[in-house]
Amino acid sequence: MASLRTALAVLIAFSPLAAVAQKESPELRAYESCAFPDGLTVTDVQPMPPDVRDRPAKTKQGEKSIPLLGGRRITFSYPGAEPFASVKVELLAPDNYAVNKRYLLEDFDDIVASDKGVAKNTTRPARLSAFSVTGLDRKEVSGNTLGIYMLMDDPTHVVSTIYLLNPKQSHYKTVEDYARQRDTFLYNYTRCIRNNQNGVLFGVTK
Repeated sequence: MASLRTALAVLIAFSPLAAVAQKESPELRAYESCAFPDGLTVTDVQPMPPDVRDRPAKTKQGEKSIPLLGGRRITFSYPGAEPFASVKVELLAPDNYAVNKRYLLEDFDDIVASDKGVAKNTTRPARLSAFSVTGLDRKEVSGNTLGIYMLMDDPTHVVSTIYLLNPKQSHYKTVEDYARQRDTFLYNYTRCIRNNQNGVLFGVTK
């Protein structure tokens, strides 16, 4: 899909070869330790390399550079299966957060507009567990990435980009099959993050 420009950025910017120790970002810890009742769990966490300090965004005013204070790439998998989701969690600078948030939303709309094979999800609520949520899905069950969802947490200035994958072991036969598992993951993950932030046990934590 057209979002390959974003997906490739995830794989390159958070390559295990490039991942080295960096300054701690306490705001990101709540995103790293979740395991769910259906067996899905975090199987890998890679820190953002120290030489990555921003991310590009295509906006109505041209390409912009959004400063980053920290980041993680978090992989979720079912036991014995290929990754189910790859999540890029990024801490934005508090200065100009509102403007940069708008730039990211415009970049997201650009992805949707540039690929006829995807559609923006307009059926789900715009907020989930107090996160602002925007997302797109592939119209058919095909390819490596079936959906991209962005969670924005205004109080902490954290933006999470979730890539919902299409592993070989998946049992998706229809878009509806995928949508059910997608919604389960989004509900469980956002709830887990909030519980982690509040010190509450959810499911099985690592």
